[in-house]
Amino acid sequence: MLKCIIYQVLLWGGFTVCFSACSTTRSVPAGDALYTGASVDIEDNAATKKERKRLETELSELARPLPNKKILGIPFKLMIYNMAGNPKREKSLSGWLKYKVGEPPVLLSKVSLDYNTKVLQSTLENQGYFKSSTLADTTVKNKKASATYTVTTGVRYTIHSIELPKDSSALQRCISEASAFTLLKKGNPFDLAVIKAERERVDAYLKEKGFYYFATDYLIVEADSTAGDNKVDLFMKIKPGVPGRAKEVYTINDVYIFPGYRLNVNVADTLKKNAEFFEGYYLVDRRNTYKPAMFRQAMQFLPGNVYNRKAHSQSISRLVNLGVFKFVKNRFEPVEVNDSAKLNTYYYLTSLP
Repeated sequence: MLKCIIYQVLLWGGFTVCFSACSTTRSVPAGDALYTGASVDIEDNAATKKERKRLETELSELARPLPNKKILGIPFKLMIYNMAGNPKREKSLSGWLKYKVGEPPVLLSKVSLDYNTKVLQSTLENQGYFKSSTLADTTVKNKKASATYTVTTGVRYTIHSIELPKDSSALQRCISEASAFTLLKKGNPFDLAVIKAERERVDAYLKEKGFYYFATDYLIVEADSTAGDNKVDLFMKIKPGVPGRAKEVYTINDVYIFPGYRLNVNVADTLKKNAEFFEGYYLVDRRNTYKPAMFRQAMQFLPGNVYNRKAHSQSISRLVNLGVFKFVKNRFEPVEVNDSAKLNTYYYLTSLP
């Protein structure tokens, strides 16, 4: 029965597609048009040929909505949607073809030239084209429409200088150390994506140096485009109002390991009183299921160590690779005593059956 239905679908689909190749606009409402996509034309000698091609490709992919999907240049899903007609029942064969396999037409009325223009302008400015302009227009013919965005880029701004935060704190010293491998180079084009990547890189570096509570959003980069000669000065700053603990270097206080943790029982913290100290760690294993030495080999933290994200990740990875735990998770908790910049560390391990 199933083979018969599939055969009928293929046979019906094959004949219908052949006779309906020119009917992609059949379901387009009166007064509207089938949207076939957008193109971007860069009309500016300031950009190189290679750069113009890159921008045209990148910007055209940002325009929304996207036109109907095509296979080998043919919108098969739209054709199936049209050929299914108006089925009375969604669960019928024609209903399945129309609503599950087919794709409704993307209409010109759903296209916002103003919105797309703003997106393109924003993208250009984020890449250093501060004096760009974008004009939009549509072309309609035989109930089909396309959008064209004509862009004038102007000269792309480049980085003139990078200035780091100015203070003598431990946080500042680490940021200065991180700048030795900065992604922001003098003479390179201004690019917001590179600036974001630099913030993330600096944040990752700080995490290796014990700044557990620091976050990428605490670091901002301001740009000043008034330097002249199409250049921009960058100022890396610590965001105002950053919590004090984000500026502190945290060390590891006590490390608790719970190898008998059960996901459906929330008693892990209350078992600390049953912990036994072994070579720097507190182990809660009342049944003595595991040899304490195996955790010493897996753990990369010792009390007194400066927090380090790499050591954090390696500890979890080694515990997982022991092959005896189904789930491994951990958390850090600040020690709320005399403003101490210390972290208690908890590892919850769920055994395999």
